[in-house]
Amino acid sequence: MSIKLTGRLMAAALLSLTAAGCQGEESQPAEADALSNQEAPVKQQCVGTFAGVTHCATGDAKLARTETGLNVTGLANAASDGVSSNFAAATQWEQKAVFQDLAKAGQGFALAARDGEQVVSTIQVGIGNEPGRVTFQPQFTGTPGGSTYSVYVYSGGQLQGRHINRGLWFPMDASWYDIHIRFTPIHTGFRNHTSFGAHDPIASGACVWAFRSATPGAFTFDFDGRIVSGDHVEFVEELGDGHYPYTSFSAIDLTAAASALSIQSESIIRGK
Repeated sequence: MSIKLTGRLMAAALLSLTAAGCQGEESQPAEADALSNQEAPVKQQCVGTFAGVTHCATGDAKLARTETGLNVTGLANAASDGVSSNFAAATQWEQKAVFQDLAKAGQGFALAARDGEQVVSTIQVGIGNEPGRVTFQPQFTGTPGGSTYSVYVYSGGQLQGRHINRGLWFPMDASWYDIHIRFTPIHTGFRNHTSFGAHDPIASGACVWAFRSATPGAFTFDFDGRIVSGDHVEFVEELGDGHYPYTSFSAIDLTAAASALSIQSESIIRGK
């Protein structure tokens, strides 16, 4: 399945290392001072920027509040550098952010939703071998052995098409146009779906990753020969027999390799 995506994505964080020292009454040799500093605990940098959300830096990321939100730098390693958004148990999370030079490092970014320490779902967005190419690889854990998932494409709020991907570990190729543009934000979201009735095709408890662009037709999919375009795409977990329906989550971890990440807005919705 090939996907074309226009826009700019998402979010991130910062981390600063602080050494806490002990001061005794007697002076210590320089060697002892150096050893004491090396053994001092590292304190994770955390800040509150948006209502109900606490951001903590991970890896070598640095976090700084700005007039418009939160700026994250020090994003060299997509496996470790980023920001963790922490909050009270929620059923929905949304973020609007802009990456700078995401394609340059060639690593992309990754998102993970957690319920406490348990990871309930992840999605990796990797930079492809050709200019403007990326790959998407969601993983869902609600069904033993991993859940299959569907891709839903919307335009102006209207469903344009749906495709079930049964190759759980097969990355989906994607074309992402204008990947170098810095100033086009993308809205990213995650939720534990609550069914609105018997005719809802999405099961209650299913995990959903969502990407929304302000550009019409930003996402163009080839669903087995049928071309489908829209401004909003969702990767939706298909729950199977013996599934575990998640009802809330408490953190979203974002890691990336980019020059910087500017988080412009972020919000959560708590369950009733």
